[in-house]
Amino acid sequence: MLVKTIALSQIGGYLKNDRWCKIYYDHTIELDDEDDDWVEKQTKNVDYNKIKEKYAKEMEQDEQDDEDEYETEKAPMTLPQLSVRLGIIIYGELILFPILIQIFSNLFESMDMQKVFATKDIFVLCIFTAFIWTIPLFYMYYNQKATKKIIACCMIGELIRILVYLPSFMKYYNSHEYSIRVFIFFILIDIIRLLILFTFAIHVLKSEQEYAPSPRD
Repeated sequence: MLVKTIALSQIGGYLKNDRWCKIYYDHTIELDDEDDDWVEKQTKNVDYNKIKEKYAKEMEQDEQDDEDEYETEKAPMTLPQLSVRLGIIIYGELILFPILIQIFSNLFESMDMQKVFATKDIFVLCIFTAFIWTIPLFYMYYNQKATKKIIACCMIGELIRILVYLPSFMKYYNSHEYSIRVFIFFILIDIIRLLILFTFAIHVLKSEQEYAPSPRD
């Protein structure tokens, strides 16, 4: 055991200190001052400009590959992915806005503080929106060609809903039971709700998506 230990120690010391072993294992080169002439001879005919150009081209290629990978990651979302966002917006509004009206009900109270104007109305309007926008939601999820046409029809349906609700709104206004502040807040809330929905709908209309082929195709 002692002889073996001594032999292994000698071999280990040789591998650790030998310059050629360092080149092979550690990838390092140690040169003495007397080896300067040898280094000069070995590097005499080396064209450093060619080496520099070679590495510059490799770096440009790597940067181009990184840019292509980045562009691939930023690919536009598909219609099924957009349908998930549309569903979050539709049903999120159905839950969020009635709750906000209920929390800030003091802003929508009548002058005698016996009635709250917007609680029922905003809930009915959100139900209407959720009902008609569920149709394009399924069309988008199943990647159908008629998606954009149905979204445009739903946007027109929302404008028609405003015109249909307008007489009831004017009836509330002419009753003089509520202050002008109530109607201003109600209009602002409905505008915000429709603005969020229409902004996303316009984004879908402008998107260029590949639709799933129909069975007849």
